[in-house]
Amino acid sequence: MMKKSFLFLVSFVVLVLSGCYSFTASTLPSYIKTVKIYEVDNKTLDPVLANVLRDGIVELFRKNASSVRMVNENANADFEITLLSYTNRPENYSASDLVETYRVTMRVNVRFYDNVRDRMIYEGKNLSADGVYDVLANETEDRHGQARAVERLQELIITNALAKW
Repeated sequence: MMKKSFLFLVSFVVLVLSGCYSFTASTLPSYIKTVKIYEVDNKTLDPVLANVLRDGIVELFRKNASSVRMVNENANADFEITLLSYTNRPENYSASDLVETYRVTMRVNVRFYDNVRDRMIYEGKNLSADGVYDVLANETEDRHGQARAVERLQELIITNALAKW
């Protein structure tokens, strides 16, 4: 009887765990073996921001689609990002009219193209993300607000692009 209970418990655990889902490169079409992630087409006045955005996208792509190799030419798929805008605006004011928090907002277009089947995998227009930073807590635009906006935007881009596979 104990052996049957143990087998039932093991079978139940296996059944439950088989229903768990995790995104991996194995969900990508098998013919997509390589991708080229282009330099970000930067329409803003901040030259460093585009590099930070691209570096994070490359890292997240490696993490979430590890079986796909990054190449510089002749890729099965092309991944392009255009950084459309960057703003940093006051958000909240104190009773004495001093700015307490600012909101950094970034807007991008994304294009993920399948060169093998000659079709669009994912296209995102005017995707945006923001990051708030608190000057009263000694937070800064670049280290806090910008970093939060970039991180959210990178996650949004990768989640949308890879979910479309």
